[in-house]
Amino acid sequence: MKNLFLSAIVATAAVASCSTVSSIMQNTFPYTTNMVVTQGSPANTTLTAVGAGTSINQLVGATANVKEIRVASANMTVTAGAQSMGVFQSVKVYLSAGGSEVLIASRDNIADNIGNTLSLDVNSNQVLDNVMKSGNAVQQRIVYVLKSTPATDLGIRTSMNFSSLPVTSN
Repeated sequence: MKNLFLSAIVATAAVASCSTVSSIMQNTFPYTTNMVVTQGSPANTTLTAVGAGTSINQLVGATANVKEIRVASANMTVTAGAQSMGVFQSVKVYLSAGGSEVLIASRDNIADNIGNTLSLDVNSNQVLDNVMKSGNAVQQRIVYVLKSTPATDLGIRTSMNFSSLPVTSN
């Protein structure tokens, strides 16, 4: 009887810990997209770059288990090219899927000496369930203005972390 009771406690603890780990993994997840700003792109002109991403279902495999998906943090990094993020005057990042597009992060008045990584101001009030759980491939669109024409192609990576709440059954 004592062994049966201990086995039940161990089994309950194992199930609870697996559920907790699963919940943590599903409630914070990354999203990264790579794009290129081409050499010779004109300065002081609004330009656009588009990169394909994946939906939350492809990222964590469990769209039914999360809700209230929001951007927690976002940054852009120069991964290739001789210039820093200071070449940008402004940046806006949009996510779209299934005909819905949402502004998720932006930055204006970017300093010349910012370096290779730029933290973006996130729109954390925007719930992204319709975009991220649409079942369609998620696209990221960057709308930007350059201060000067790039001397070489610039590889740019946007990295975002999303937060969500678990769906609980009542």
